[in-house]
Amino acid sequence: MIKYPDYDKSILSVISSILKYYGYDNGHKSLEILDEKLKNKYENIVLMLFDGMGVSTLKKYLKEDDFIMKHLVGTISSVCPSTTACAIPTVESGLAPIEHSWLGWDMYFKDYDANITIFKNTYQDSNEVVEGTNVAQKYIKYYNVFDRIKDITKNRVKTHDISKYSDTNEFAYSCEDMLRRVVEISKDPSEDYIYTYVEEPDLIMHALGTEHEYVKENIKYINSLVCEICEILKDTLVIVIADHGLVDTETVYLEDYPKLQDMLVNRPSIETRAVNFFVKEEYKDIFKKEFEKEFKNDFILMSKDEVYAKNMFGTGKKNDMIDDFLGEYIAFATSNKAIEWERGDYKMCARHAGLTKEEMEVPLIVIDTNEI
Repeated sequence: MIKYPDYDKSILSVISSILKYYGYDNGHKSLEILDEKLKNKYENIVLMLFDGMGVSTLKKYLKEDDFIMKHLVGTISSVCPSTTACAIPTVESGLAPIEHSWLGWDMYFKDYDANITIFKNTYQDSNEVVEGTNVAQKYIKYYNVFDRIKDITKNRVKTHDISKYSDTNEFAYSCEDMLRRVVEISKDPSEDYIYTYVEEPDLIMHALGTEHEYVKENIKYINSLVCEICEILKDTLVIVIADHGLVDTETVYLEDYPKLQDMLVNRPSIETRAVNFFVKEEYKDIFKKEFEKEFKNDFILMSKDEVYAKNMFGTGKKNDMIDDFLGEYIAFATSNKAIEWERGDYKMCARHAGLTKEEMEVPLIVIDTNEI
């Protein structure tokens, strides 16, 4: 089932509600159900994001009376593309993808004439580190939510970014580390906004698929972790979301379609289920027909103008760089297919970034620790 992004009821809306609570309007619609809860004042707001924990996975492995499911207040939308590399910048900035332009794992930067893996700052083809600068931070840096909250509250509220990838000194290399750090922070009598990012169950599903027993065990562990932390915290609103879900995938390789490969200026980028195409001038009129001849049952192919007209990346001021990243067309997966340029050594069993219900629907879980 195809599911288009709904930015008025999405992970962006969650951040809009949180910013609104602290006194800032980011220009995007907030969530009424969360706004209502936030009419109460709390000493701590904790936003926990579990990578890849889509609604379909929760419903598959948890029972209705499990802690997380009892506090599931709704289903919301991921962003587009439904991938960590796009969703996390939305959560950390309060901006729609059209505004921050972090669209996917690999993106084409014209000044380097290369696809660059933005989270790693490496060249896509070689994994060689880009020397001299962090390309994404140089070209598409954003004003983050943590600084904005501190600024808007004149430092009354302390902000915390807890993960193994944190730019601060608040690293957490495991779920246990995260739990310990959140509890430590909550003991401080100050107001705190605490954001935690956990890369599970995404990593497990990439490697083993969505049906593996380890996925079930991990989801049950996350459920117990959230329950444990909520029983410890006092005067805290805990909000649990995911960035996207995953589907088990089958990979197709463009090297098996030389006619299509020959029409392209360079290697596609963004994601394997949200794939952009820079088309040679002489093939711009026929590329769409040739692509759809092969993949019309697996992908929706949109021109750059169609992507903008349909607000696939949301609304707001268009980032100056985004035109460079898109190419002439972008293909969004609607089946279980993923597109790679050529065969490699590493195979993923499950992926994301497409438009299926499993990838696009994520949970909104809200726990008022005063009511436990």
